[in-house]
Amino acid sequence: MSSSPESVPTPIPVQILVVDDHAENRTALRAMLSSPDYRIVEAGSGADALLRLLEEEFAVLLIDVVMPDMSGFELAAAIKEREKTAAIPIVFLTAQATDVGLVHEGYRVGAVDYLMKPLVPEMIRAKIAVFAQLFREKKRNEQQAALLLEAERNENECRLIELRLASDRRYRTLAQAVPHIVWTARADGTVDYFNQRWFEYTGVSVEQAAGSWLGSLHPDDSAACRADWERAMRSGEMFQSECRLQASDGAFRWHLCRAVPERSTTGQILCWIGTFTDIDDQKRFQAIQAEFKGILDAEPDAVVIFEPTTWRILYVNHGASVLLGYSSEELLRMAPADFMAEHDGISFREVLAPLVGGTQPHLILETKFRRKHPTAVPIDVSVQLIRIGPDRIVSIARDITERKRTQSERELLYREAVDAIRARDEFLSVASHELRTPLSALQLQIQTLLQPPRRSPEAVLPPEQIKGKLEMAYRQTERLTRLVGELMDVSRITAGRLRLELEEIDLSALVRDVVGRLGEEVRRTRSDVQITAAGPVIGSWDRIRVEQVVGNLLANALKFGGGRPIEITVEERGPIGRVVVVDHGIGIAPEDVERIFQRYEQAISSRAFGGLGLGLYIARRIIEAHGGTIRVESHPGAGSTFTIDLPRGATTSAKQAA
Repeated sequence: MSSSPESVPTPIPVQILVVDDHAENRTALRAMLSSPDYRIVEAGSGADALLRLLEEEFAVLLIDVVMPDMSGFELAAAIKEREKTAAIPIVFLTAQATDVGLVHEGYRVGAVDYLMKPLVPEMIRAKIAVFAQLFREKKRNEQQAALLLEAERNENECRLIELRLASDRRYRTLAQAVPHIVWTARADGTVDYFNQRWFEYTGVSVEQAAGSWLGSLHPDDSAACRADWERAMRSGEMFQSECRLQASDGAFRWHLCRAVPERSTTGQILCWIGTFTDIDDQKRFQAIQAEFKGILDAEPDAVVIFEPTTWRILYVNHGASVLLGYSSEELLRMAPADFMAEHDGISFREVLAPLVGGTQPHLILETKFRRKHPTAVPIDVSVQLIRIGPDRIVSIARDITERKRTQSERELLYREAVDAIRARDEFLSVASHELRTPLSALQLQIQTLLQPPRRSPEAVLPPEQIKGKLEMAYRQTERLTRLVGELMDVSRITAGRLRLELEEIDLSALVRDVVGRLGEEVRRTRSDVQITAAGPVIGSWDRIRVEQVVGNLLANALKFGGGRPIEITVEERGPIGRVVVVDHGIGIAPEDVERIFQRYEQAISSRAFGGLGLGLYIARRIIEAHGGTIRVESHPGAGSTFTIDLPRGATTSAKQAA
């Protein structure tokens, strides 16, 4: 029997987003894909498309590659960054059919297809039909998963009801499993149930108990406990009493006996539910507290009293539980050596030997305690151990972890201060030498020029020599200016006042300008500087600061390159502009690679090569202010390779610095 057309559900139209800045192109695609199965949504820009993606769900995106404000590739990258839209298929459309690079770039940013204009209607409809079917299958799977989840939730609710019923049936079984003695009595106080723990502890059967637990109490406690029990039954209030309960071996241990009435909805007592809880250890602690009240009144962090011969702990205060992370019951089952770590490589038993042997009445030491959690770091404590009898020792401990940490921090700060003073003194020595050298040379040249001429005409300096001396004086002035400028840059960086003036510049042209300005230095060192740049590398950077960085790296290569060739490469790496400076000089030891980017640091003694040790420090700070990175690869004797990566667009950090 065939179903009527009315019984077949009409499929919900699948949404398709068309992104193109030309309305006529969007209209053409709408005409090609006109179908009740699709709902075409149009976006005239990348920003409009992102807004649509926030509001609606789409089966496939048709995106034009070339758009004015945001290209199709940039839009695709933004879509793939969001978890909600990353899985939507993207089909790029372009009229630049011969540009294979664009095709590769499209697939790189996550496209599933790349179609060339003019579009073939049959082809675009066939491809979109596949994506639409996949989208419908996905939604169908999600619906089925939701139905399965709902069915599982219903099944769990049924299982929970069964568990509740089973828990009611297991009430008596649970009473058998608890470590305390559990009993129930009728409204008149006649006991009708004891759990297994009663029989294990007392050895008394139900018949022997004769419907009461009073016969198993210590004779000194029986009368008072009976009176309290009868009073509670008359008043209907909770019963509570401390009494000694006899064990099967005849020994008595203190227990806390409690019983609460179970009432009907009208308030009538139906039965009593009671327990016996062993409190013998606590009672013993109270006796020890009374005996050693003077010692324990101070309430230090942790107090532990133990027998050194048996290593049995007799008492622990609350502070010990908090400090070590164990409960009082857990500590009472331990030996002191279980949480007292070795002291200077000596076991705790050996530490206690003078106390146990009676040669010393007390000991004071700083050691460590192990805490309960296996990953917890041992804490530093100051422990006072006092012998308070032939078989008892009290340990009074205070947590000094914070004090030790503060002490370590003070020692570290002191060492850092000493290192800073040493670095300052060394820097002042180097700076005074570096500043004195050009000053001395400048002074000498000026003195020569100011010296009065002798009477003989031959003694007058010719113009060529005067020009040479002035040029030398000018170079020394430039050197002084550079040194002072470095010091001022360090001051600005330290104070957070480094500012960037961003403008669109060509990195390749900038590098050529810097090399040209350092031409005299290049000739003096007899180094051959080779520049490799395939074309312009345009970006938004601070021209003066980037020139300063490139100049510092080139000067560094000339200084340490040993006159060997220097290669500079400028290239574009996607959104990155890269400059690589390679020299073949003395190189840098691996342990010095990171240190050379710090203030006043050089891999080679400044006495041998000069300089303040600030060039690379300033270079790194400038590059980081642009949002870029600078790194070096080097080995002793094999030269050094410095690589600068600069984002071609103004980054957040660069905008803030500007």
